Amino acid sequence: MIVLLLLWSYDCQQEFEWLEYFAGTGHLSAVMAAAQYRSIRFDLLDNDKPHHRRSNFMNLAHPSGFALATLFMLRTVEGDFGCHLGLKCSSFCKMNVGTSARSACAAIGWEPYESVSLGNMLLERSCLLIYLATCLGGVWSLEQPAGALTEYYPAFRETVQNIFECGGPTAVQCVRWWMGHYKAPTPKRHYAYSNSPAIKRIDKGVLQGWKQKGKAKNKPVEHYVDSKGRKRIYPVPFAREVCDLMELMKKTRLGQPELPAVLPDALETFGNLQVADPLVWRKVNLPSVYNYLRRNKKLNIPVEWQHVMPKKIG
Repeated sequence: MIVLLLLWSYDCQQEFEWLEYFAGTGHLSAVMAAAQYRSIRFDLLDNDKPHHRRSNFMNLAHPSGFALATLFMLRTVEGDFGCHLGLKCSSFCKMNVGTSARSACAAIGWEPYESVSLGNMLLERSCLLIYLATCLGGVWSLEQPAGALTEYYPAFRETVQNIFECGGPTAVQCVRWWMGHYKAPTPKRHYAYSNSPAIKRIDKGVLQGWKQKGKAKNKPVEHYVDSKGRKRIYPVPFAREVCDLMELMKKTRLGQPELPAVLPDALETFGNLQVADPLVWRKVNLPSVYNYLRRNKKLNIPVEWQHVMPKKIG
């Protein structure tokens, strides 16, 4: 329903070839743009919300933010784009399990804590973006630090399972690598999931000699300090590696559902949609996004659809 409201409200001309969500300093987007990919980034750093505004259009947890993130996806070049999600990991990392109460068997965590609830919402909405990217024929990747319990979260596992059903048992690949191979100041183990087997090439094997390299005085990476004084480190060589792999990843992407020989009527397809399991999709909160878009003054719902589009949900 959210996709339909966006299509009926905005120009969805295909133009973007690269999307980066949770972009941070945006080295990936900068390298992609330098390689002539039409790129766009999405991050809280890109908008300082005025105090009188209730919703931040660069916050995936806000109605306007998820609506804009979805609109970005709808404006990609169908079948020829890449998407990267560097999901905020603070609530899923092992250092936070004392607060989040997450584990591999209970990745949902203790939801009464705001940070846990927010982390769950961001991941569930990221999964919806992964679904959309797969259906549009794009290649996507979701990256997390080693030990993050993101990969055990029920909504993510259901997302991967559904892509398996469409593209086969190899439609989603997982790779683990040492960021030290890309001139990070520490070894820093990471993992990523993607719908392209080419993602495996990020792994450069065993990391050797990192203790000696760490004693060097030179700084092989850039340091970024945000408005709260927090230091973030993003190796540019890693961004270049992803850029070099992009064409191969697009050619080998999997999981896009095949269209039937005879397309059914859109209203019929809409009526046959199944309701998501509320025990899996616990914090996605799509009614707030729907209600936000339903009030859009630019919205022009076709007459034949008006009876199935309520003015408000909830």
